[in-house]
Amino acid sequence: MEVIGYIILLALSGLVIGALARLLLIGPDPMSLLETMLAGVGGSLVAGLIAYYVFDRNTGPGLLLSIVCTMAIVYAVRKYRQRAEPDRRVGGAGPMTFGGGNVHTQVHFFPGCLVFSLLASVILTVLLNLIVRAF
Repeated sequence: MEVIGYIILLALSGLVIGALARLLLIGPDPMSLLETMLAGVGGSLVAGLIAYYVFDRNTGPGLLLSIVCTMAIVYAVRKYRQRAEPDRRVGGAGPMTFGGGNVHTQVHFFPGCLVFSLLASVILTVLLNLIVRAF
């Protein structure tokens, strides 16, 4: 019975954290309640890992860090869905560019690269922290 109560509490807290993150992140988020709950649970999990390995805390990560991590997940989902949709702008097919029509100064923005670099830096930080603690 304790496990069922824990799962229900985890789902409700994930829903509240996900809803707060979606409220604070400006823009449309076509997410269902289940997706909001899963984003909140995932953000709380990432925040707990960051709090444990980076800040050396054995207690919970705190509400603010959980909301910030959930906002990052919601932002990544939003950008992934925007990239998967066909571009509806007139004459605009492809990623957002800067530098006008000049090919030599044109810079492309790929959100997938940003998400990958953030995940890689978190993983490397955790691994480095584990190595330092081993010695």
